Amino acid sequence: MARVNTLLFLVTVALVVVAVIDCLATERSRVQHFPRGAWLLLVICCPVAGAIAWFRAGRASSGRVAIPAARNAPVGPEDDPEFVRMLAEVVRNR
Repeated sequence: MARVNTLLFLVTVALVVVAVIDCLATERSRVQHFPRGAWLLLVICCPVAGAIAWFRAGRASSGRVAIPAARNAPVGPEDDPEFVRMLAEVVRNR
């Protein structure tokens, strides 16, 4: 049982250390919802919940990809009027 408790303690400490380092290393413009100091206090006072909250809501994730609102270019060849016209000419000339 002592080994399990030790392992859980080490995982918690590692999670807090990684969250604190990430919080300090994150650019100020990417910190969301609270100031950096409040996030650090939350991560240190509530280790597991604070670290999870930091990774979920505290910073703007670089993995999120913005989807463009509208595209000007055709999506596929059948959406391109020039291609459809050229294809119709080829079929007619056979």
